[in-house]
Amino acid sequence: MKNSIHVMMTMMAEICLWAMPGCSDEDLTAGGTGGGIEQATANINSNTAALRTLIVAKSEGKAVKSCTQTSASSYQVELDDGTSLSILTHIDALGAQDKPCYTPMVSAIEGDGTYHWCIDGSPITMADGNKLAVSSDVTPEIGVDHNGYWTVRCGGDIRQLGHKAGPGTVKSLFGGIDMSDKRHVTFLLRGETPSLTLDMADGKDNPGMGPTYALRRPISPDHPAWLIHIDVWNTPDPQAIIDLIPQDIRPYVIFNLSLSVSHDETTGRWNRVEYGYETVKSWLRTCAENDVWAMVQPSSGGFCHFPDYSSYEEIKSDKSVFKEFYRDFPNFVGFNYCEQFWGFDDKFSVSYGQRLRHWANLMRLSNEYGGYLVISYCGSGEYSSGTTPTAMLKKDPELADACRQHPENLIVCEKFTSTAGFFDIESATLGTWLSGYAGQYGMRFDVCGWPDDKVWNGDAGYQTQAGAIAMMEHTMLTGQTVYDGPELIWTEDFKEVKEKSTGEGFMKRSWERFPQFENISMDIYRKIIDGTIRIMSRKEVIDRTKLIVINDITPKNQRLDPGYLTPRNLFEGLYRLDNDGNQEKNIIYFKKTGRYPTIPMAVDLADGLANTFKYQIKASAFNGGWDDIRLKQGKFNRIFPQEYTGELYAGRHENGWMVYNPLPGVRTAFIPFKYNTCEKMSLAFGKYTAAAIREYADRVDFYLTNYTTKGTQTTDVIEIHGSDKQPTMTYKNRVEGNPCTVSSEWKDGVFTITITHNGAVDLTINCSGNATGRETRFTRANVSQPPTPNANWGKAYAGPRQYETEYFEYKNVKKVYKNAVADGIRNYTALGYVNLGSADNAAIRNTMNIDEAGAYNIQVRYYSPTANVNTVAMYINNRRVAGLNFTRQAGSNATWQTVSVAASLQKGQNRIELKAEEAPAGDLYLDNITVEKQ
Repeated sequence: MKNSIHVMMTMMAEICLWAMPGCSDEDLTAGGTGGGIEQATANINSNTAALRTLIVAKSEGKAVKSCTQTSASSYQVELDDGTSLSILTHIDALGAQDKPCYTPMVSAIEGDGTYHWCIDGSPITMADGNKLAVSSDVTPEIGVDHNGYWTVRCGGDIRQLGHKAGPGTVKSLFGGIDMSDKRHVTFLLRGETPSLTLDMADGKDNPGMGPTYALRRPISPDHPAWLIHIDVWNTPDPQAIIDLIPQDIRPYVIFNLSLSVSHDETTGRWNRVEYGYETVKSWLRTCAENDVWAMVQPSSGGFCHFPDYSSYEEIKSDKSVFKEFYRDFPNFVGFNYCEQFWGFDDKFSVSYGQRLRHWANLMRLSNEYGGYLVISYCGSGEYSSGTTPTAMLKKDPELADACRQHPENLIVCEKFTSTAGFFDIESATLGTWLSGYAGQYGMRFDVCGWPDDKVWNGDAGYQTQAGAIAMMEHTMLTGQTVYDGPELIWTEDFKEVKEKSTGEGFMKRSWERFPQFENISMDIYRKIIDGTIRIMSRKEVIDRTKLIVINDITPKNQRLDPGYLTPRNLFEGLYRLDNDGNQEKNIIYFKKTGRYPTIPMAVDLADGLANTFKYQIKASAFNGGWDDIRLKQGKFNRIFPQEYTGELYAGRHENGWMVYNPLPGVRTAFIPFKYNTCEKMSLAFGKYTAAAIREYADRVDFYLTNYTTKGTQTTDVIEIHGSDKQPTMTYKNRVEGNPCTVSSEWKDGVFTITITHNGAVDLTINCSGNATGRETRFTRANVSQPPTPNANWGKAYAGPRQYETEYFEYKNVKKVYKNAVADGIRNYTALGYVNLGSADNAAIRNTMNIDEAGAYNIQVRYYSPTANVNTVAMYINNRRVAGLNFTRQAGSNATWQTVSVAASLQKGQNRIELKAEEAPAGDLYLDNITVEKQ
């Protein structure tokens, strides 16, 4: 639009009353909780664009498909034509001053059935005197010029408003959203139009998946769960990550859709993922299409992409993202809150008390829909002890009651991010499960927990082999059914590698697994599946552990609070290594001996099974004899008789041994057999070698691992004593491409096997002797594949399928925006988009899987800022379906639009391609393609 604009200034006197004296440009650079001019104007203009989209939608009879609250002050709205928009009900103050200050209020006013733009209550008119209609292709944009004055831009014309931008509070155009009537959504406005109401799609709320009060994806020793991350830190293609998980492991996996909370500490703007809700919603659709389970991680520490609700009524309302995901995604199983020990009471986070109340409500909702709340905790060394599982249950009685009533919906995980307090947090998470407050107990391993600054065993950096030790020990001896990770995702799991050619001139982004993910995490999980590493039941762990500490001490709200932690020297003289420390000085997760089981701590005992602990020690009475190292050792030694000698860690349950070397150099252990009829085995393991061993009357099975990415070979020696004849042995090198040599010798009644390897080895020694009275009873693993989402519900996912263009195959495009958080175009979905550019042979394509042949509605989400583009066509399975018309929408705050095509799709794979048939007239940004059955 080339005509000049005019703003009627009849309300200037009132505007001047708003302007605060003393406002200056310099004030906006001051510190404080406020944001900057750039952020404020972006938010104001985003709301203006959202209002335009809603008014046009109302005039065209469009309806609201979904309206979801994504934070305390933001909503994501999707219309029934696929258009989506963001609404902010709060805009951060300018600078640090907490007082009103003039900011322009762009709004709309209705007259004679038409809405017109106005600013500060006065209509915006053109040079010819006509008012600027909202339906125009021009949307007003607020800005600040180089002299610091507020401006309004309409098309190519800019008018100064006569007031400088100064510090103070900013009112949002949107005051709120009312969804109390399920047939309508009412947007409450602060401008001249008090409200705007649109119908809900189909005149009703999406019924989706209703409450069932039954777990969608039960977890147990027979159905363990591995939470594998699709994490924004490595800008992943969710389909590529799913494809990287082998078919034998995938049924056990719950994909954890992880949102980074890295943010600008001044503005709060997210650094890694700008639109968390839209990102995981898209990725959930990908997971649903693949018939795999998924959960969402919205939070690390106190920061979160989703709101914390103070009431159950709010969290179960139709605006709640928590309800929406449970309702709309049959493959969705819950929310994962990570590292819940830092970042609370920040200007961009909530208090710990608010988080606890939110969890109490989320527990109730998860129980209704059969999902999980996963919480991971870190050690006590760096931060307050007031965020441990013990503190959680003591601080919020409502949450404690929800956990006591519905423990099956809570998973507690020890997390290895802090470099101290490992035994304390292991004790607290284990105790929360064993005492009946949680249904499952797990681990989130993190390489960051390695004590880099203190150098362990002469190793200044994280040692890859160490990742196997904790996973194997805790799974085999403490009943962990959930493995989350490992972290860091971008150094231990997956990496993006060079793009690959897919033929016909197309390229595609590509990802690979890290070798340690394959040779440690995946390989160990296969040993869980085949039963070598058997997971004990809760009763078995209680019976083996025998003893629990009940923390009955009243908290004092101090840093190392005895009301939240285990007694300070509880582990000293037992399984704590001699050169390690207690609590905040406990810097390594290795244990000295497996003679004593891990000691759990709980707030109390919540059910009958928990009350079967033979020894229940009150923390308040610990100083009455248990705190003396020698006396404590004597008591524990009477409870737990010695079963082996040597410097290796060796812990046993029934016929299974978990053995590892936590020390430098080669260390040994002499282990008398309990089941095999030979006399004993002698083990000499190199540093960080770990083994899961199974005894049988006539053989011993070993799974040894020591994989390192450095390729270092380790030599381990096994001796079998007391065989009545020369044993035989077989082995399998489980690491492709890594050399492994195994030799044996039979001399003087001792069978010696020497293994030189880098990585996992299966070894079976067939041997028997003359010993009698051996144990014969043991429990066999019964691991089986859990049902898939489709099998669980008896039907395939029928919702929309969404394909993000940043993951498409591409040819001759201008740019692929892998992560657009730092680029100029806002309100995209997932992490990025593609600029098709101006080449006359530019194209993008992707393959989609369809369960049922038939007619489908295909929507392309786009933004065309400079020209109408009508030279791009859609092809499906190499057949031209339609030419597409992409309408120009000017302005930096323009919203993305959609163009729809009706097409028939075949069952199975369908390839969709958007191809330029002539050079496009301008830049064409393509965000995503959604497919939904008509």
